Amino acid sequence: MINVISGKNVRLGGIILALCGTLSCQTRPNLVIHQSDDLSVVLRTLPAGYPSLQPYDHSYVIQPTNTFNILESLKYKTGSVLPFSRGHHRNVFSRNQVARLAPALSQALSQAQPQDVVAFTVTDDARSDRRTKGLGFVVGDELHLIIEELRKPLYEGEQQTYQQQVSQWELLLDDGQRYYTSRPGGKGAVTNWIITPLR
Repeated sequence: MINVISGKNVRLGGIILALCGTLSCQTRPNLVIHQSDDLSVVLRTLPAGYPSLQPYDHSYVIQPTNTFNILESLKYKTGSVLPFSRGHHRNVFSRNQVARLAPALSQALSQAQPQDVVAFTVTDDARSDRRTKGLGFVVGDELHLIIEELRKPLYEGEQQTYQQQVSQWELLLDDGQRYYTSRPGGKGAVTNWIITPLR
């Protein structure tokens, strides 16, 4: 009788350990790839509110020079206050920001697991109180980059009424790039989410 009970306890204990192990894999803590005053690159799960495209094709090796070229090609257009006037086209990242971010992003993608995305924050060169924040991941030999915040003041109270509003911008497509679309047939384009082929 004692042997039967202890045998059941051992099996029950084994099941509990297996379940705990499975849950801990699913809730893996964020993994810091790079952390400094001007750059943060972290592996984490996709924040709530985004459509999940899991499992991602990670780990994925992208040469830092290729990552550099992709990041350097990203441009955005600001909206204009005046009707019929054209907005300005600008680089999302300065060359200095790209030089800092590209190797860390490549390293993060090479260490990522299928449930991870790369979350990054990089400060402006001239103003360390402004940051650009985004996410990156790979699906089917394509790099997805989502720019969540663009040169956003760290302290919202600093923004004056005459300054460009953060929401009045959209990323511009380069050769071969496309927007993520929320509906079939290219409908529902998300203009801060760019997909770039890697092959």
